[in-house]
Formats: sequence, C-alpha cells, structure tokens
Amino acid sequence: MTATRRRIRLDPRLLIGSLLVVASVIGVTWVVAAANQTVAVYAAAKPIAQGDALGATELSIVEVPVSETNDLYLTPELLSAEGGTATRPIGAGELIPISAVGAAEQGVSEVVVTVSGALSERIAPGTAVELWSAAPDERPGAYRPPTVVVDEAQVVRVLEAEQFVHSGETEVELRIPEHALAEVLAAATNGARMHLVPLYAAAETESGEE
Repeated sequence: MTATRRRIRLDPRLLIGSLLVVASVIGVTWVVAAANQTVAVYAAAKPIAQGDALGATELSIVEVPVSETNDLYLTPELLSAEGGTATRPIGAGELIPISAVGAAEQGVSEVVVTVSGALSERIAPGTAVELWSAAPDERPGAYRPPTVVVDEAQVVRVLEAEQFVHSGETEVELRIPEHALAEVLAAATNGARMHLVPLYAAAETESGEE
C-alpha cells in the first residue's frame, strides 16, 4: 500500500497578512512604550523672584514625556549640592529652564525699608525696583531732591502692619547689593523719605512652560 503525500501550499496572501499583523502589534507596542517614558525635571513650586535661592521649598519634581526639549530644563542630576539662584523671575508651575539658573549668589543683603506714600500697583514680590531717597532739609518738614540709592533692588515681600496703613507708609523687604547696605541704612536712620520705582514686573503666578 503506497502512502499518498499531500503537499500543503501556503497562500502568500495569508503569509503577508500575518506579517502585517505582527508588524502592527510591534509598532503599537513601541508607540505605547515611548508614550509612557518620562523624565523627572524641576518645576517652580511657587513664584520665584530673580535672585531667590533654589531649594526644596522652591522646587518640585514633575514627570514629563521624553522629548527633544528635555535637555533645556533643570533635572535633579543637574542641580548642584550648593543649589543655585534664579537669574530671572519664574512663575509658579513653570518648568525651570537651565538658562534661568545661576550659581549661588554672593554679595547680596536683605533689608526692610519704610516707603513713603502708596506703592505702585506693579510692585509685588519679585519686582525689580529703583530705591530713591530724599534726605531731610535744614528746614523743618522739608526734604532735599531725591537721589537714587540703589539702581536695581528686588522686592522680597511687602509687609502689612496696622500702624503703617494709617500713616501712609509701607514696609518693604528688599534684596540689595551688599555694597549699598551701608548707604541704605544711613538714609533710613537719618529719617530720609524712601520711594520705590518699578523697573520690570515679577513673573506671572500662572503655570506655564518655556
């Protein structure tokens, strides 16, 4: 008895279709895996003024999708142990650009000054301002023409106190160059009238990205 062999023919269309299905599955898997890849970068946990130190209270870690722009932002690996300072105002929620981070700032001091009159609506924490001073004149109640004491200071915060509301004065904490500290303290001690002139505003508090 002779065995009859049957030759099985594969339909080329079936083979091609199977290959397309496999390729499609692999492609979808790769796309999903790529979409799920993220990198940790720093974002501002609150509005950050120019000159502020960048530390745990100012920064928060967020996961963002991997992209070609990731190298533009500050990561935990890039922040040195000494930290850094903001070289420009940064809004709350904004990813921290590497270009906005400088070395820890030296040669600055913070001082509280009493400002005469109402503050400009543009003045807020983070605003860059000029500090003007008008020294008392020899005549009682008179003052000499004002002069610039600090050509660029940074508003740290505006202090609110009941006694200053009724006096028409406001206490403002400023970050100033260390070399100007003696002149500012001398003006305050001598009863000079202080005024702030805004130069440019602080960063918006709404979240955003570069």
